[in-house]
Parts: sequence; structure tokens; C-alpha cells
Amino acid sequence: MLGIGLVGLGGIAKSHLTALKIAEDEGFARCVAAADLFEDVRESHRKEWDIPAVYENHHKLLEDPNVDAVAIVLGHHLHADLTIDALRAGRHVLVEKPMATTIEDCDRMIEAEKESGKIVQIGMTGRFHPAVRKAREILDSNELGPVVTALSQFNKNWGYAGRRYQYRSRWMGGGMWLGNGVHAVDWLTYCIGSKAVSVKARQSTSMHYQGADDTTTAFIQFANGVPGLVLVVGSSHGCSNDGVEAHCALGQIEYDVRGKVRVGIDNEWRDVEHDGSNGFMEQYRHFVESVTAGVRPQTSSHYGRHILEILVAAEESSITGREVHLTDYHRLPW
Repeated sequence: MLGIGLVGLGGIAKSHLTALKIAEDEGFARCVAAADLFEDVRESHRKEWDIPAVYENHHKLLEDPNVDAVAIVLGHHLHADLTIDALRAGRHVLVEKPMATTIEDCDRMIEAEKESGKIVQIGMTGRFHPAVRKAREILDSNELGPVVTALSQFNKNWGYAGRRYQYRSRWMGGGMWLGNGVHAVDWLTYCIGSKAVSVKARQSTSMHYQGADDTTTAFIQFANGVPGLVLVVGSSHGCSNDGVEAHCALGQIEYDVRGKVRVGIDNEWRDVEHDGSNGFMEQYRHFVESVTAGVRPQTSSHYGRHILEILVAAEESSITGREVHLTDYHRLPW
């Protein structure tokens, strides 16, 4: 059973701890330690989740011999340095999305991964949710033929009043685009199944007073010739709406992370069932399987870098008003 050390106990940590409890019951991973700067947070989580050991920082957690791998669940601007520290300490790493806030940081992480011989997986959790996995299964069956075009959306009420300061600043990796658009771009890329080659986008801060975006529309061209559209909105008074709508040669499919999967053929929709498993737990299962087999995970460091390259290209395109062509074809496939 792989021993996981969780670094950061705010925000999404509850989802990780819930997943690790299920993983422990299934016998493949468990949370053996956690680190957080705040004592009250450490102690409350230790009691609630029965965590064997808690530490005031990640350096002390990395000294724990029971920690085989770490899950980094902190602000986006901290991902690179914490990942590199963990790799140099001989630990495998699952780091939350986005991989980092700059391409340069992604490259530092990839180099550290290479030197360590360990594995880095990026927390693109969406693709591990049961509905998304079922949709991928249907697309792979060729029942609907090849994808012709697709739309990926992530729209929600931004919740500005409760939004932590680091997520209101692009310098710290904040904004709707890096925080949630990363999911929509991942879903679209996973659906189309190819690297992106160009991006044309318009981004704005239209609904909130903050140093980061809240609205992005991006047109992405993929290497296999398929175009895709990403719409990401963090509204002030709107409602949630997310998922993928893919049009194929023989029909269409719609799905989202909340569980919906439906196939449309000849003006008739058919709902599709799936296994209903916990997406975060399935993400950990894939992480453990990758570590055990010594193989590159689906959402590898190279894949995470490519997704950030798309995100950054959209920002550049919005500033310049021009289409941005991605040129890093020499890099390894994900």
C-alpha cells in the first residue's frame, strides 16, 4: 500500500482525503502524513481523518520514512518548488493542476523528475470521473465515428467574496482560466486526443475587480485537424454549467464530471450508465498503478506542460489579438 503525504490542508484537501480513505479500504494507498502551516488546521484534520502524523511544513514531512509519495495541494505558485523538493527527497509526486504558473517552472519540474527517476502526475482529476471515462470508452469504440468538432465549458459563479487572495492574482496563478479553465482545456484535449497546434482567444476581467481574468473564449486547433472551442466564465451572478459536447461523424455525445453521459443519434438521445466511482480515488488508483509499473501516467508532467502551454498561448493571443502557434513539437509525447 502506497503511503501518501498530503501537503496542504485547505481547499480541495477534503476531496483528496475522502479519496484516500476509499483507496485505503481498497488496499492500494492511504494517507500516512500531512503538512500545513497552521496548527489548528493540522490538528482538526488529524482528528477528523485519523492521520497518523502531521507536520508544520513539507520539509519535515519529507523526513518521514512512511511517506512514499506526496500529493501537493497548495496554491498554484507553490507547485514547482514543492514538487522539486519532493523529487529530490526521493518521493513520487501527484501535484494539483495547473502544473505550474510558467512554462519555465514546468521545465524545472520535468528536469527534476528526470534526475530523480521518480514519477510526477498532474491532478487533472476530471478525466478520472466515471462519466468522462465512460465517454472516452464510447469514443474509443468508434460507435460514433471520429470527432469532427467539440465544445468544452466550465462556467460557474466565481464566488469572489470567499475567493482566497492567491486565486484573484494571475501572478500567483489565479483567475478563472488557470484555476478552472485548465479543466476545460484538459477535457477538450482528452476528447479530441491530439496535441494542440494553435490558439486564438479573447480574455477579460469583466465581472470582478481583481488582478486576474474571469472570462475566456478560446478557439484551439489540434494536430489531427480537429478544431475545438473552450468557454470559461467565472460570473458574479450566474449558474454552473460545465462539460463537453462532441460532434462526431455518426452522432454526438455530451458528458460532464457530475455524472451525465448521453449519446445522440438520428435525433434520439440515449442516457448511458457508468460505474459511479469516486473520480479523485480513480486518480489515485492511476497514480499508484503508474508508480508500481514505472510508467508515465496519462496526465504526466509532459502532458501538464502542454496544457499550460495552451493556457499561456490563449493569454498571449488575447493580448496581441493574434493567433498563437505552438512550436514545441520536439518535446516527448505525453
